[in-house]
Amino acid sequence: MNVRRDRLRESTRGARAQEEERTPPIAHDAGPAPRAQWVGFFLAPAAFFAHLQVRYVLVPWACVRHGEAWIHVVGAISVALAALGAYAAWRAWEGAGREAPGEAGGAVPRTRLLGVVGLGMSLMFTLLLLGQWLTAFFLSACQ
Repeated sequence: MNVRRDRLRESTRGARAQEEERTPPIAHDAGPAPRAQWVGFFLAPAAFFAHLQVRYVLVPWACVRHGEAWIHVVGAISVALAALGAYAAWRAWEGAGREAPGEAGGAVPRTRLLGVVGLGMSLMFTLLLLGQWLTAFFLSACQ
């Protein structure tokens, strides 16, 4: 009986060793994700939604107190924050190699993907914010 168990253990060890040789090692992340990829991914949408809410609250106040300059200040800050998000995403993508994201796993392809997606989203939100800010030049707060 002991001989059978020993042979069974040896055969399972041999099978595991062969399986480990066939299976490539899993690539683990090299470290924490760069903060720039997350800043580039989330800053422009956050600036857009904050601008939307602040301007919604600010317009009735600006109409009553003739403070339309604050609408322009909020618009300029929002556009600048969204452009900063695009710059951060571009820097993250550039730091990861400026290549297409690809299908590989790990920290570098993830940074490339989030850099490219963050850059596209940030540029889109920058254009949206610019368009919303430009309406303040043509329409007064009381209209």
